[in-house]
Amino acid sequence: MVDRDAMQLAIAGLAGNLREGDVIGRAVGETMPMPEAVVITGMGGSAMGGELLRSLIAGLCPVPITRVRGFGIPRWAGERTLVVCVSYSGNTAETLSCAQRARAQNADLLAVGAGGRLGELASAWGAPFARVPDGMQPRAALGYLFGATAGAFAACGLAPDDVAAEAAAGVEQVDLEAARSLGERLAPTVPLIYGSGPMAAVAYRWKTQLNENAKMHAFSHAFPELDHNEIVGWAGAPRDLFSAVVLRDESEGPEMRKMIDATCDLIGADAALVEQVRGAGGSASARAFSMVAHGDWVSYHAALARGEDPMPVERIGELKRRVAGP
Repeated sequence: MVDRDAMQLAIAGLAGNLREGDVIGRAVGETMPMPEAVVITGMGGSAMGGELLRSLIAGLCPVPITRVRGFGIPRWAGERTLVVCVSYSGNTAETLSCAQRARAQNADLLAVGAGGRLGELASAWGAPFARVPDGMQPRAALGYLFGATAGAFAACGLAPDDVAAEAAAGVEQVDLEAARSLGERLAPTVPLIYGSGPMAAVAYRWKTQLNENAKMHAFSHAFPELDHNEIVGWAGAPRDLFSAVVLRDESEGPEMRKMIDATCDLIGADAALVEQVRGAGGSASARAFSMVAHGDWVSYHAALARGEDPMPVERIGELKRRVAGP
């Protein structure tokens, strides 16, 4: 039985969740001092908000900002470093480890999530905690997690004031019919999702949404690096198996634009299809999140075309049970 409604409602709520998350984050960000460096930690769907935010503000943030996906933080992350620990459940082992390391290294901590052990630790340590509503799949909570982190960053001076609001406006410009059509056409293929700049982070979101919602293989890579390796793989690709989706943005410089155009032309004969999708909106945040929403809807319709329920992720649950076993 394909659950058409649960994930559909979650995707449709993205813009509102971004705005609500922004309010939640600002309330805690007002109490935070300006750090000298930022480390954003998280795993899976919980990590995606930080990944997108970092890609959008890295060039604007007044201090260095990096990310960790794993059990530890850099040794240099001590006093005057802000370690942002994002776990929707609050029980992600890797993120809890990072929080404990941040505490041991005297770093400042910002926790973002719906509760769990991370919320308990934040409360015990007196650390700011941006608590978002619970009851969702982590990947479906992107709006809350991104909005809360962006709001906290804006309030303490790490990010522009309107990142989350612009992202929400971009979501509302998504072309639903185009997303449905693309999802149905990608369903029988193995999609490779490409982007440059912030769109490279968005491409990774597309990849993970296709994995989890449509239960299909998908991969992502970034320009210009992919033109130094992956482009050669297309020459030996089985015809009609792999597809390419190229996320375009008006901020592409002339050199990047020429490279992407040439890449699309070169792989056209090797791919089942090559689709170029352009973000909508007047800012980088709006265009990025118009493409986030587009990809979420693409993955939803690919799931329906494949006869899959887009909500459950049973393989992840089974893996966690085995790892936590006797």
